Amino acid sequence: MSKEYEAFIKDIDQLTDGAEVELNIKDLTPGRRKYDSRLVKAVLFSSPEQLPQGDTLWLRSYGGIRHTKPWTMKITQELGESIPVPPFSDMRDDAGI
Repeated sequence: MSKEYEAFIKDIDQLTDGAEVELNIKDLTPGRRKYDSRLVKAVLFSSPEQLPQGDTLWLRSYGGIRHTKPWTMKITQELGESIPVPPFSDMRDDAGI
């Protein structure tokens, strides 16, 4: 059974089908672990048909606006709970997604 996750991204137009990216994902599965957050590397696809066994990924803008269609992802590597970075460093133009 696939799971559902959520991630906040800077710009959905920078995502490419089949590309591997680092994401901070939140688990949306009901229960005690709901909203647990972890950092992963994952391969993303904009359509569930491209990765039938993948997990559902809902994308939100940094402002919290949820995109209308979910993406599909396959986690390829667990990177831990967080990466130490300076505050708001992901908001700079040179930070990527």
